[in-house]
Amino acid sequence: MIVDLVKTTTTDDMTLDGIFFAPREGGVAGRAVDAILLVHGTGGNFYSANLLDLADRFCKAGYPCASFNCRSHDVVHGNPDRPLGNAHEILDKCRLDLDAGITWLARKGYKRIAIFGHSMGAVKVAYYAAFVPDPRVAAVIPSSPVRLSYSYFSACESGDEYRGFLEQANALIEAGQPDALISATFPNPAFYSARSYVDKQGPSERYNLVRYVVNIRQPIFLMAGTLETHPRLRDAAKDAFETIKLKPDAKLVIHTGADHGWSNMRDAQANYVLDFLAGLKPAAEAKKPTAKVPVAAARR
Repeated sequence: MIVDLVKTTTTDDMTLDGIFFAPREGGVAGRAVDAILLVHGTGGNFYSANLLDLADRFCKAGYPCASFNCRSHDVVHGNPDRPLGNAHEILDKCRLDLDAGITWLARKGYKRIAIFGHSMGAVKVAYYAAFVPDPRVAAVIPSSPVRLSYSYFSACESGDEYRGFLEQANALIEAGQPDALISATFPNPAFYSARSYVDKQGPSERYNLVRYVVNIRQPIFLMAGTLETHPRLRDAAKDAFETIKLKPDAKLVIHTGADHGWSNMRDAQANYVLDFLAGLKPAAEAKKPTAKVPVAAARR
């Protein structure tokens, strides 16, 4: 595959590395979507194998694709004054990262952008669309979203384990050590700063897509596999779809035999997305954007 290594910069002056797959087969002129932004999941990066694989398939179908690091890429990076990476992620900041990727594509002339995210990336694309009124986004595709829900986790079979890690994180915050790392095994085995664990997993349920997906105005396609049975995955896509099932441009697919990574099922995953995009009604040619969306003020 031939790709371009690229960079973009967020409105808070963070440089994000990425990759661009140029359009093939004449592009997608006249279609409802003219480019796709792919967003990686927990601890991933722009060159995650699943994203590269899907981007190659989308590009062969005529869709130019870009994938950028979020500031939460990999486990830990940055410096002691600004620790970054998945372990230190404050999820709300994803708005700035997605905006930077969308803006990069828009500056190349693309006006109708689909945002595709897998796993935690699915949470991010849904969160962005729900809380940032961005006319450049033409479709939202959360693939195998994770659930971030205090109430659900507390009541599940791993509730005691979950509450133990939450108590540990809260204790560190109260002790003035919000950036101290804990090694958690729930909802997934990972290092978290105390601040990050409470931000994502705490009682505010700020990032529970089951609650906010109803705010999405664009066409939305939720997808998951029948083998996603861990509490952080189980029925997350289905439960979110239940809140929007009367929305005429909402779609849900639960693929039999697919695990969280869609192992050995990338063709099916890509074909679902391509069929969804092909089924969207072509929009009238978008006018030039008037003013940049103030993402920093979109959600407090």
